[in-house]
Amino acid sequence: MPEIWIPYGGVETLVTIQAENLGAVVEASSEAGSVETERVAELVKAASQLFICDSAPATLELLRSQAAVIGESTDLRLVAPAPKHIEVGVPELKGKITTLPPPVPPAEGTDPVFAPQLSEGGMKLFVGTARPDPLFGIIDTKVEASLNWVTHSRAIAASSRQGMEPEPFQKTEAYDAILGLIEHLGDAKFLTAVPRGGKLWASMEDAPFDAIKNGFRKVQLAQTKGIVLGAGGRGYDDSLSTAIRGIWSALEGVRRTGSVLLVAECAEGVGSTALEMLVTGRMAEGGGRKEKYVDGIEEVFYLNKLKDEYDVLLLSGLPETYARSKLGLTTAKGAGEAVGRILNKMGRSGKMNVIPRAPECVVQSG
Repeated sequence: MPEIWIPYGGVETLVTIQAENLGAVVEASSEAGSVETERVAELVKAASQLFICDSAPATLELLRSQAAVIGESTDLRLVAPAPKHIEVGVPELKGKITTLPPPVPPAEGTDPVFAPQLSEGGMKLFVGTARPDPLFGIIDTKVEASLNWVTHSRAIAASSRQGMEPEPFQKTEAYDAILGLIEHLGDAKFLTAVPRGGKLWASMEDAPFDAIKNGFRKVQLAQTKGIVLGAGGRGYDDSLSTAIRGIWSALEGVRRTGSVLLVAECAEGVGSTALEMLVTGRMAEGGGRKEKYVDGIEEVFYLNKLKDEYDVLLLSGLPETYARSKLGLTTAKGAGEAVGRILNKMGRSGKMNVIPRAPECVVQSG
């Protein structure tokens, strides 16, 4: 009986599926990547500020490779939205990272407001990991930098799109809107890590959308009645918000109306303001685009679309009250129970594909 380990926060959970019910398993790629550590070191040495956009495993690995160089750069200022997450993965940086208070927007208006530090002199180096996204197509370092340190950037991006249909790995108007914002950052470099198998596979400097997209592993799968999707573990499944956003390309591996088991720890809760409003009863379940943008309102649409088009089962650390009663998701207490439920629904001949790290690949049906 095949045993498959799925990332779950900082650990892994075991999923066991009978051989006759197992479709394809998307294993980690052993293909060698391309990381120009010397070039990265040059960028770090030339920077006056290092903005760490996320705490994905590939980002942490890139930082570990440069820990000595960072330590020698006495005038380098390190900034991250969640310094503790970085320090856990890169202990050498403990006590060296600060966070910026969010820029204060005016009482009225939706114009972008940039963190004051973004206008300071010297070269600014932004570092982060690329991931698929239904709104932007891809969230790369340029997008993540804007979302972290430019107020109203998500609202500006969302309003630039005509609809909210998920378009992972497709360059959207929302992505173009972000490119318009970063033009105001002056002397800045954007270093985007591309992950494979939970590790750093490549680093790309100031890369365009298509170059980053082409760095992701492409996988062709025959669609099955069921699928197990790992949201990617720590750095990807910290909240339901990030988990939901990262799986849309992988849904090509399951038939419409099929069963989806989403494995995501969600240790930090639901994530966005919109989902928080949903679970606390301040937003109707059918909430959608409103006149005044609420952070993450598109995720309510994604959640409803996911439930409408698939039979979704969630394995997470979210309180049952939230997951089942407020979000309308079917839940399970363990992987064995979850797989058993799906197999009972599919029947003895049903097949299940398994993608342990859904945000790290482009899935094509065929």
